[in-house]
Amino acid sequence: MLDALISGKLIRDPQIKTSSNGNHYVQFLMSISTGEADTQVISGIGFDESVVERISKLKKGDSLAVAGSLKQTEWQDKATGETKHGLSITANQSLSVYDIKKRKPKPDAPGNPATGNNHLFNDELKF
Repeated sequence: MLDALISGKLIRDPQIKTSSNGNHYVQFLMSISTGEADTQVISGIGFDESVVERISKLKKGDSLAVAGSLKQTEWQDKATGETKHGLSITANQSLSVYDIKKRKPKPDAPGNPATGNNHLFNDELKF
């Protein structure tokens, strides 16, 4: 397996499931841009409580970044019998735009209107 950090968009709503021992986990599908005309679909699963909580709030089309163990998968297409290849990730960390808190400027930072420090440069120009 490979350690990976992947970002993309969800192509369907995440599914929350319960294991036989009563723990919750999340399954998701992401579309990843490869920089070419095609995109790569990656299936994902997350068992960590914070990953389940964060991803379960997302919907189809939301952007998502996950870090975890990436592996190649192989399966038989039921319709054609053709062998297909893909990627799956077991996510142990996740991040979406909803997790990011907007920063507040430092109280004494230049350009902070709250302190009256509205100008970026405090020096006088002498000619």
